[in-house]
Amino acid sequence: MVSMIRALGAERLKMKRTLALWLAIIAPAVIVGLQFADVFMRGQYYLTEGMNPWPWLARRTLGFWALLMHPLFVALETALLASLEHRNNHWKHLFALPVPRWAIYVAKQITGMALIGLSLVALSAFTVAAGFVLRFIRPGLHFGNDVPWQQILGQSGRIFLASWLIISLHTWVATRFKSFTLALGFGIAMTIIGFMVILADWGRFYPWALPLIVSDAFVKDAQPIAELMLGSLGGVIVAVLGGWECIRRDVL
Repeated sequence: MVSMIRALGAERLKMKRTLALWLAIIAPAVIVGLQFADVFMRGQYYLTEGMNPWPWLARRTLGFWALLMHPLFVALETALLASLEHRNNHWKHLFALPVPRWAIYVAKQITGMALIGLSLVALSAFTVAAGFVLRFIRPGLHFGNDVPWQQILGQSGRIFLASWLIISLHTWVATRFKSFTLALGFGIAMTIIGFMVILADWGRFYPWALPLIVSDAFVKDAQPIAELMLGSLGGVIVAVLGGWECIRRDVL
């Protein structure tokens, strides 16, 4: 446990030398900003009379994030975290320290998951903030005080759980291969494939499509138990296998 705490502390310090932490705030802000600008200019065309704008805004923002940004963001964050060690072969130095290899790998995994969780918290907060700003500058859209916290937090939570599998996969790829371009390119390729297969019968079990599927299921009041189990438990299994492979490897 002491080794784990030390490894996590080291990851926290090393993050200050990358954009990983700032991106977890900036990326959601950009997505919400785009949605805010669209609703500000054309909200009267989207929202019909008597329609509650809050659930619509939450569904629109979180769905857009899950579809377009989230899988790419996972790939970028995990690649940034691993790139710190690939520079100048820092893995050799780390593995020479009196810290178990598994602690180093688990610290990478937990840090990546924490950044993804932070991005979803920021996305939820910015969505609510955007709604309140629209309430004052566009009163005709009828944003009230009835913020659908259950929908926003529930949808964000499902996206996070469904993301564990791709977080684990990208953590392994990013640590296994030195090339930042390869790690990021892998994420881009898998995301594009996700767009193509999501409507197939088996597409709901494609790891990179899971965040969007569980997000959409929440809106439809469905219970995607199989998808959530695949995303969360599958993520744990892949993380264990990735750590095992890291421990057995001679040199990264």
